[in-house]
Amino acid sequence: MRIRLLLSLLVAAAIFAGPTFAKTAFEKAAADKQVAGRVTTDDGEALPGVNVTLKGSSIGTSTDTKGDFVISVPSESSVLVFSFIGYAKQEIKVGTQTRIDVKLAPENQALEEMVVIGYGTQKKSSLTGAVSSVSPKELTALPVVSAEQALQGRVPGVRVVNNGSPGQTPIVRIRGIGSINYASGPLYVIDGIPAGDLNNLDPKDIESLEVLKDASSAAIYGSRASNGVIIITTKKGSKDGKLHVNLDTYFGTQSAWKKLDVLNTDQYVQYATALLGNAGIAMPGRLSDLNQPTYQGSNQTFAQTHTNWQDVMFRKAPIQQHQISVSGGNSVSRFFTSAGYFDQEGILIGTNYKRANVRLNSDHQVTKFLSIGQTLTISYDKSRGEQGFGGGRTAVMQMIRNLPYWPVTDPTKVGGYSSPTAADGSDPDNPVRIALMDVTRNQRLKLLGSIFAEVRLASFLKYRFSFGADVVSNTNTNQFPIYNDGFKSRTQYEIRDSRTSYFSPVVTNQLTFDKTFGKHQLSVTAIIDKQTFRTNTLNGSGYRPNNDIDELQGVSNPSASSSLDESSLISYVGRLNYEYGGKYLLSGSIRRDGSSRFAPGNKWGTFPSLSVGWRLSEEEFMKSIPEISELKIRASYGQTGFNGIGSYAWQALVSADNSNYVFGGNKVLGSYFSSLANTQLKWESTTMTNLGIDLALFNNSVTFTAETYNRKTDGLLLQVPIPNSIGYSSSPLSNIGSMKNWGYEFQLGYNKNDGDFKWNASVNLDVTRNKVLSLATPSATLFSGNNSDFGGFDITKTEAGHPIQSFYGWQVEKIFQNQAEIDAANALDGNDKTKYQDQAAPGDIKFKDLNGDGKIDASDRAYNGSFIPKFSYGANLGGNYKNFDFTLYLQGVQGNKIYNGTKVIEQGMLRLFNAGTDVLNAWTPSNTNTDVPRAISGDPNNNSRSSDRFVENGSYMRIKNISIGYTIPSKILSSLTKETITKARFYVSATNLLTFTKYTGLDPEVGVNGTSTDSATQLINGIDYGMYPQPRTLQVGLSVGF
Repeated sequence: MRIRLLLSLLVAAAIFAGPTFAKTAFEKAAADKQVAGRVTTDDGEALPGVNVTLKGSSIGTSTDTKGDFVISVPSESSVLVFSFIGYAKQEIKVGTQTRIDVKLAPENQALEEMVVIGYGTQKKSSLTGAVSSVSPKELTALPVVSAEQALQGRVPGVRVVNNGSPGQTPIVRIRGIGSINYASGPLYVIDGIPAGDLNNLDPKDIESLEVLKDASSAAIYGSRASNGVIIITTKKGSKDGKLHVNLDTYFGTQSAWKKLDVLNTDQYVQYATALLGNAGIAMPGRLSDLNQPTYQGSNQTFAQTHTNWQDVMFRKAPIQQHQISVSGGNSVSRFFTSAGYFDQEGILIGTNYKRANVRLNSDHQVTKFLSIGQTLTISYDKSRGEQGFGGGRTAVMQMIRNLPYWPVTDPTKVGGYSSPTAADGSDPDNPVRIALMDVTRNQRLKLLGSIFAEVRLASFLKYRFSFGADVVSNTNTNQFPIYNDGFKSRTQYEIRDSRTSYFSPVVTNQLTFDKTFGKHQLSVTAIIDKQTFRTNTLNGSGYRPNNDIDELQGVSNPSASSSLDESSLISYVGRLNYEYGGKYLLSGSIRRDGSSRFAPGNKWGTFPSLSVGWRLSEEEFMKSIPEISELKIRASYGQTGFNGIGSYAWQALVSADNSNYVFGGNKVLGSYFSSLANTQLKWESTTMTNLGIDLALFNNSVTFTAETYNRKTDGLLLQVPIPNSIGYSSSPLSNIGSMKNWGYEFQLGYNKNDGDFKWNASVNLDVTRNKVLSLATPSATLFSGNNSDFGGFDITKTEAGHPIQSFYGWQVEKIFQNQAEIDAANALDGNDKTKYQDQAAPGDIKFKDLNGDGKIDASDRAYNGSFIPKFSYGANLGGNYKNFDFTLYLQGVQGNKIYNGTKVIEQGMLRLFNAGTDVLNAWTPSNTNTDVPRAISGDPNNNSRSSDRFVENGSYMRIKNISIGYTIPSKILSSLTKETITKARFYVSATNLLTFTKYTGLDPEVGVNGTSTDSATQLINGIDYGMYPQPRTLQVGLSVGF
């Protein structure tokens, strides 16, 4: 009875509730709204199978093969959660949106970003040192041969000076100059292997790039880290269980963006008449009659010839790069492999660079406790560089000097080229002959690889063993064929070959403890590291009677030499990272290095570091300010060293069987001591302090970082000159002084996501200052830059109290207008033997008598500025609107000086060469309102001496890159290709599009002359001897994913 009653009540309730339930369900369905969208990777590749769920409920769906999804949500406050194995989970509030497109980042790019540091990784929020990251997208935005070039203007505190010559390694300096006479470039670590430059590494293979700028982050690399460290990790493949195939390709054309104004034939005759006439020199025979044929049988006369050698030497040159990569994997194994090709013809004829490279990376989780992996890249490159002219002269210099009435070719001459003769009163080399006939070719085969095994001994303890090797085979060839241009000649074909093999293995044993105790997080790492270096060099040369064969075999007057260079470095490293409650951070490291490059008693160096941080944003009193996403202050101290010297610098060396002696009337081979020993030689040691603040606002849409640092280097290494009478051919290396760099760095970023329109902007600025503190050379000074083509005086001076290699010389007061002014100046001294300027005449420059002694001599020289910019900057603006993307990248420097050597060639008027058009405005009695002195051959007043006349403002701002791209919508692409192609992007790009500068030379980006033989290259920076200029590049490209 009770059961029947209960059933009746239930049926009645169901009948009563049915309409009400149906109405409620209908109203709910009407209230829900549908949201559609697509989920892709960062590269735009569709992600099928992504879980899309409504947060706090069991409602969900997954994306289809095209990455598309549709889901119903109950309200605008609903939150969708997107998750997929191998990718970082992402949550998005629906709001008023009806379409939500999502890009999922791999787990290693999750919101809690991990940053690669020395021998490991660390959460970005936990960093206490000065570490900057550059994304792969930024590295591949420019058509560059190496990642070093792409760093320019991207990281505050990192200055990159590029050279336009194809394949030329740029100058990279982190936080100033660390060494006075040795390379100040950073240490490069690629997949854990300390390596050389990055020219052999395809930028498209890079997964992450970190710059360790302060000593606390770099000290873990000890004696090689005083100039900073750049850590590169190459791609490993994803764990999403899919195979990814990508093709990237571009083609472009390059051209010179500026040329100098030089004299044409008629102007040259006018100039030569004045130059020689004022010196009382008769006009050369040919200049008196240019109506002669340019060569026997020619229908063209010299008067009819108008050669602009810049137009002949500069060209439009192609550039191209192609790469295909295949990657894939799952939670157990993954791999990445690629093959690439780069080909760049230089804008100067006869220069080029080609590179081919392949890569294979993989790692595998063999068991729960054991993982193994390897990295391997093999590259081959070949380059033909700018030819060195006599005396280290550059092609640009010869283009300016060469005579405009001279023809480029002469079929009647041996070799097909001719050059001016005594009949012209001038003897510049034909730059076309040298560029096309003479050969400087370099070929390099490089293997860089590593293997590792990692054993997890416990959940908090792991051991890692790795072995890596850097193997290089290098061949440098110089060929100087027979020619006879009617004035200069070479009667034998000279061939020089230099072959070098380099092998550097490194073994690393690493034990890491990482455990959390409540609010305490502790990580301790212990490392033993050993690396050896071995270089074998074989040199050979000889001569051939003709130009038919390019090999050394069978040459006459053969010469051969060989050398072996070996050294080793062993290191013991410890590091501790501690974090409490995600608020208070502490990091410390110590490295003990032992190097064979130093004498017993000085072989070992200790390099400690300590840094602290405070995340104020995690404090309770900051929680009431939701606009602040992150606020951290940090401070660091550390010491690093420099050991980049020769392997035997501290020892007395013997040059064996390298000299001929006469005994008994016969020549016999002998040996001699070539260098003095210095057993007191020590490391250069750098101490750096750093203060920094990191700020993020409005859910990380605005980010700001500011740093200040102080860097002091002691024990500067320099070869100190010794008297020739001692009998040694080279000077010993010594620790001779100290130097200081200090500065400030700022970086501001902004990201905005507004539906179909997404954009980002960033700007960075750094201020760097330098001062030499002490210099223990015999004269307490170092001079450099003396060159007879550029006035014949030193151009830079280094001494305590001033920036390294400051420009140094006389200062211009005015131009003497008449003899009365000269007599008045000479009367100040009253001694005929020490006249103010004993060779001065009206029209010559009057230099300032800075010490007031009534004469002009070396004591009247002064500092005229520094090549170091007062500040450098970079700015990047990027945007996406639907399927279109746009980037604009600016870069520049401000406040630096350049010694304009090309102006010396254009206006120096030392002797009869071609010149710039400014010499047409030279002083004459009827043209006195000018700053160009009189034209007179021989320059008796030394108007071309080193002075502020040639020191110019080197500031510039460059539109480094601008690009516009279009990505084909996935639906259209899938329909057209039957889902074979998952992404396709086309783009056009321009590099070095515009340069804004007051500098009058070819290019304000002046580094070190690539043809210079000056060993003190650190002391001639910023001197423009006629540098290879940066090209303007236009390119079109395509990126395709399968």
